[in-house]
Amino acid sequence: MTVKFILGFHCHQPVGNFDFVFKEVHMKSYSPLIRTLSALNVKFCLHASGILLEWWEKNDPELIKIISEGVEKGAIEIMGGGYYEPILASIPCRDRLRQLEMLNASLKRLFGKYPSGAWITERIWQPDIIKDLKEAGLNYAFLDDFQFFQAGVSPEDIDNIFRTEYGGQYLDVFPIHERLRYKIPFAEPDESLNEILYLNGRCSKLSVMFDDGEKMGGWPDTYEWVYGKDGNKGWLDNFVNEANSNNNYSEIKFELPSDILKEGSGGGGRQSRVPVYLPVSSYREMGEWTLSIPQRNAYEEIRARYPSAPLSGGIWHNFLTRYPEANLHHKRMMHLSYKINYPAENCRKHLGDALNELMKSQANDAYWHGVFGGIYLPHLRRGIHTALLSSYRMYKDAVKERIEKEYYDFDSDGENEIFFSNDFWCIIYKPSAGSFIALDYIEKGLIHSLGDVFCLHDEYDILKLKENGNKKTKDGEIYGGSENGGNGGGNPPETIHKEAKYPSDLCDEDLITRKGILPAFEILFNGENIYFEDESIEEYIDKGSIELKAGGFLKENSEGGLKCVGKTLGGSEIMVNLNITAGRSLEFFIDSKAETAGKLGVIYRFAFPGGDGPAVNIDIGGDIKGVNSRIEKEIETGADNHVYLSDSFWGAKIIIKERTETKFLEKYDLFFKPLTTVSLSENGYERIFQGAELKYSFNLTPGEDFSSIIIIDVENI
Repeated sequence: MTVKFILGFHCHQPVGNFDFVFKEVHMKSYSPLIRTLSALNVKFCLHASGILLEWWEKNDPELIKIISEGVEKGAIEIMGGGYYEPILASIPCRDRLRQLEMLNASLKRLFGKYPSGAWITERIWQPDIIKDLKEAGLNYAFLDDFQFFQAGVSPEDIDNIFRTEYGGQYLDVFPIHERLRYKIPFAEPDESLNEILYLNGRCSKLSVMFDDGEKMGGWPDTYEWVYGKDGNKGWLDNFVNEANSNNNYSEIKFELPSDILKEGSGGGGRQSRVPVYLPVSSYREMGEWTLSIPQRNAYEEIRARYPSAPLSGGIWHNFLTRYPEANLHHKRMMHLSYKINYPAENCRKHLGDALNELMKSQANDAYWHGVFGGIYLPHLRRGIHTALLSSYRMYKDAVKERIEKEYYDFDSDGENEIFFSNDFWCIIYKPSAGSFIALDYIEKGLIHSLGDVFCLHDEYDILKLKENGNKKTKDGEIYGGSENGGNGGGNPPETIHKEAKYPSDLCDEDLITRKGILPAFEILFNGENIYFEDESIEEYIDKGSIELKAGGFLKENSEGGLKCVGKTLGGSEIMVNLNITAGRSLEFFIDSKAETAGKLGVIYRFAFPGGDGPAVNIDIGGDIKGVNSRIEKEIETGADNHVYLSDSFWGAKIIIKERTETKFLEKYDLFFKPLTTVSLSENGYERIFQGAELKYSFNLTPGEDFSSIIIIDVENI
């Protein structure tokens, strides 16, 4: 009996990733993997995202030629999918089709052939994507066997080709063998081959391994294991040679999916299919990562009790509820997609570049977090934010709208936010909290999301880090969890996160979590947000600027009159008026009178393209320090005080000018500090610089009038 074996690799690098990362992973994984398999005459499937194909075409055209030759002789089958690797289930149908057709066109141009099968990003399945796959000419796809088990398919029957349907359109689906994913290349070759050959003690009909190409040399401790060292062959050579030369595995035949689908079954008919209807789902690990901590704890308990049950976690979309930053970007992307796809007739021909940038903003990597850095990595978020803002700027230019103002619920919480943009700023203002949930600079040449500062959210892995505490290994390195196995000088490398390093100077402050977005601007009284009613917001637009006037609650006083009172959740009351004017500058006018003594805090948070590197510094009164510094200064009132935040990598500086006018206050405190998070990546727990916080702190005296004006400008360096 022949065991058909499909070997496939998915290769992708995120929008916004550093070029040196592309190069390193290419040299350690993509290049040796494809060249080795081609030299060994192995039939295999290959999916590469559009952004990676662009990099290969520019940096390794010989590899493109090798792939093309493999496609021509029927040794390599190329896979379609979304060009920028979006989660297809998370974007509008019109954008799905455009992403699919973009990659189709690229594959046809580079390799002379359109794909007939699709790689579904992160195997995030939703039945309605079938119609878009079919319209793009894609007739089959790969999903994890776990997703079939959720649909009631028995593990005994998983070695089949399945067919699913939506709205009368059919798609063939191959199940990826999860156990095999963990054995290739992390088990000895004979163990991997036995997993291919046998299913629950009997000879299998079909076995599929389709997984990340990066693990074939690009993951920690895998390069020498996969490709060998000191003249010795590595795992990949040994695996293929063992499959071809050992009679124990002579029944295993490397096949391509299109060839299998064309084969006859029984009396010359087509290869049979098993009908199936799959739920909205993903691979098992993804479902686990989406869960909140209480849900994950319960999940792990039940899973330990019933290890063979197809226990499901959440769905990918839960990341949009776990991470409000991801939700906000997603809703902004969807909002802009509608605007670009349905403009006035005379504007459509000018929106091609805007559409392409919109496609980039849909790249999945910075929307979620699993075993890789994901949304916690500022450069990945910056990649999709810059694409979104560039697309929006192109849209504005095409429709010739210098000023845009909208009331729209951008974060899906039932409250309409105020959206405003001009030639310089794009702002989303949340009336109830008097804060900015988005602060973007969109002047041409300097486009950047200034307010993209991420905070640490509740994470199951952070909880485990707190529970495990510090533990030193024999060589003094610090890890979380058990002792590090490593590759033991020839032993197979462990899969990611069997053990995880973390910073030696990790402290409790690093692990403080927060719910909700960390605003780019907010006002606090005694450490609590001042909340405003929607009815207290007035606004008007004049000559390219918008002015927002926010007062507090109207409260009757003892004389029967009304006064404007802001209120904190703790019940403190403060008279406050907030006027924000956006032109070329952002101007904040604050007038207040406290009923009780307390501290009024005005906070700005900024992200920098240069991160925490030497390109970024802060200048307060001629005292220049790096952005990782912690600064506390006393500042005199009654004069203009300046803070300069420079980023030579960005090519711009933020200038903040403040002037306080009051009779009772001679000095106030100015605080500056870096903002960091800790997250789990393929290399372990890492401390990541997210941005910086600048806080003005004023001691208010009961019954005394206070006013301050703060002006923010952005200038070229």
